[in-house]
Amino acid sequence: MQKSLKVILKYCDTSPELIGYYMRDIDLEMLGRLGYVAPMEPVEDLICRECSGLEGDSQLDSYIDRSTGQTVFAIFCADCGIVPISSSDMKCWRVDAEAIACRFVKEANIQGQVTPIIPDQLWHLGRRGNHQYLFARHLGERGYEALELAIHQYPKATIVTASEYLMARLQKSLPNRCIALELSATFRVDGSMAVDESVLEERKPDPTKQPHKRRGDRTAKNELLERAMKEHVFAAYNYMLDTASRGEVKLLPRPTQKMLAKITNMHEREVSRCLKDKEAKILRLLWEQSSTLDGIESLVRTFRR
Repeated sequence: MQKSLKVILKYCDTSPELIGYYMRDIDLEMLGRLGYVAPMEPVEDLICRECSGLEGDSQLDSYIDRSTGQTVFAIFCADCGIVPISSSDMKCWRVDAEAIACRFVKEANIQGQVTPIIPDQLWHLGRRGNHQYLFARHLGERGYEALELAIHQYPKATIVTASEYLMARLQKSLPNRCIALELSATFRVDGSMAVDESVLEERKPDPTKQPHKRRGDRTAKNELLERAMKEHVFAAYNYMLDTASRGEVKLLPRPTQKMLAKITNMHEREVSRCLKDKEAKILRLLWEQSSTLDGIESLVRTFRR
């Protein structure tokens, strides 16, 4: 169950639409009953998850089981054969960000009413004592600037995010204290969310302190860029599966060095130096292979969580 919670918190800010067939070992039906995800229209097409449809033709179709006379849905793949799938595999769900925000409000004893500031992206949660709380989620680069501008109107509020990715990004450009549920939330036995009380009142970490500073400034910067590139790779893979299910496989553009500099709060020239660093083997691999569909697929196999 803990794994299920961590998955939906991560995907809330990367690829909120989840398809049963692609979410191995995650019980979306259970998460739906608990209210963490909401059902959408079932998918009308799928590609083989074993080869991602890149090795040959694959598609969702049906046939009649002669022994039972029932209609059976399956993935017909030129390389992997016929793979029967269940009705739950075809179901599509969307992470319910507002429901997650409401769970946090209840657990953290925040007083007030959850109110949208930007629909489906930013909510005012209320107050804990005299301190305001907001809940933010990432819906892509087009809306990110508007998200930051809206948060600027609440300079003293604590920003709650689902994922560590969005928390880290907001902390680079905003003065607000930020909390990531991915790092501080766990499931109780009944499926309710529990939040580490210690994170609710702690002071905002010093933004000048970089992770693993003792290992050297360059190493720390390489690790920040690796983290950003891994997030892109998994987002690109999910985007590839999603677009493939709609009839055309598309590649999510690799972030530019300028974009990576903004995400990691570096100068663009520092990003360039890191990408040329011979010791940054993982970073260079992520950068070089993330510009093609085959490369994204290979990276996901290498760094699968």
